[in-house]
Amino acid sequence: MTYLQFHLVFLLPPLALLSVPVLRTLRQRPFLAAGLAVLVGVAYLWTTPWDNYLVATGVWGYGDGRVLGTLWYVPIEEYLFFGLQTLLTGGWTLLLMRRADLLNPPPPDRRTAGTTVAAWLAAIGLAAALTIFAPTRYLGLILAWIGPPLAVQWWYGGRWLAERLRTLWPAVAVPTVYLWLADGYAIANGIWSISERYTTGLALGPLPIEEATFFLVTNLVVAQGLILFASVRREELAWAR
Repeated sequence: MTYLQFHLVFLLPPLALLSVPVLRTLRQRPFLAAGLAVLVGVAYLWTTPWDNYLVATGVWGYGDGRVLGTLWYVPIEEYLFFGLQTLLTGGWTLLLMRRADLLNPPPPDRRTAGTTVAAWLAAIGLAAALTIFAPTRYLGLILAWIGPPLAVQWWYGGRWLAERLRTLWPAVAVPTVYLWLADGYAIANGIWSISERYTTGLALGPLPIEEATFFLVTNLVVAQGLILFASVRREELAWAR
């Protein structure tokens, strides 16, 4: 299977299933379409240099003949993955928000100490990435990379988000588990590979714990981002309704 075929099998079908109810929801709350667009844009801006660094330094690679081509160091299909994952998790989150009547939530009423937690997470990750112990490098780079966006979200409304994620935990859990299974299949079948040198060796079957962490934290950022975006401009959302 090629990387493009991976998208056709694992990402496009669930996106197609979500498309009708998600588009219906966006017609009722058109402001949230801008939220999805912002999240996709941030995903590309924040992930492109980081992912290129991973490939350039040998943290991960891809099988011979499995990709259409590369832009800088990263396969074209990987760039597609940035947007497709964001739309998949974002679309699923929208449906759960609609079901839980959270398409127009009240704004966060306080800022919390969540920023401190995220700052420490980034610091620990960066230290791990720079350490002489190569097996911690990939995990460290993930934590250092994801710390800043988590810090911004938790600063804006950490406790407020936690209260809503107790209701919307499937917004993170369902796409995370699904992408764990898909990623494990891709690794087992040689579509891409993760360096043994730069990973701890801990794994869930064929899935390195680092990859499991990646999907967990990225889906968390997408779900939290959309929930926060829905709360930012209540007047526009009410008018659109």
